[in-house]
Amino acid sequence: MASSDEAERSRKLRPQTVILLVLVALVVVVSAWSLATVSTTSQVPSADFVTMPTTQLSKAGARTVFASVSPVLSKGVAVGVQGTLQGASGSPVAAATVYMTYYLQGAYRTQAAVTDQNGHFEAHFPMNWTGWLPITLTYLGDNEHQGLTQVFSVAGEPQTVQRFS
Repeated sequence: MASSDEAERSRKLRPQTVILLVLVALVVVVSAWSLATVSTTSQVPSADFVTMPTTQLSKAGARTVFASVSPVLSKGVAVGVQGTLQGASGSPVAAATVYMTYYLQGAYRTQAAVTDQNGHFEAHFPMNWTGWLPITLTYLGDNEHQGLTQVFSVAGEPQTVQRFS
């Protein structure tokens, strides 16, 4: 009989055990929330997000290509994307707007960057990442250059970039 009483008492949760479990759960929730907040701390004001134009891609002029796309790294972690836009002949496409669309906090976000005289563009994102970030790059084109949309998967650490078409 004594052993059944001991078994009965051991199955009941003591108030101290319940309080400890609640505190542990609370610490886990608060820690997860703070980690998520840190990883999406905005380095880019929300005003930097743009609406993707509904303009059709230009089919006039020379073909274009994203010659390179890679992460912008800070302390070994990706904080943005950089690349080069060129014509099919290898000449840089200068003063072109490149739209970068990616998924962040439950929605697709778009940022724009303008290429320099060497066709180079760069944008910093309001988050950092590890692993692979799918990103859609779009250049609408103009009278001299055809428009282009490509999806890339950009590594969050220094690695080779993979491209999906």
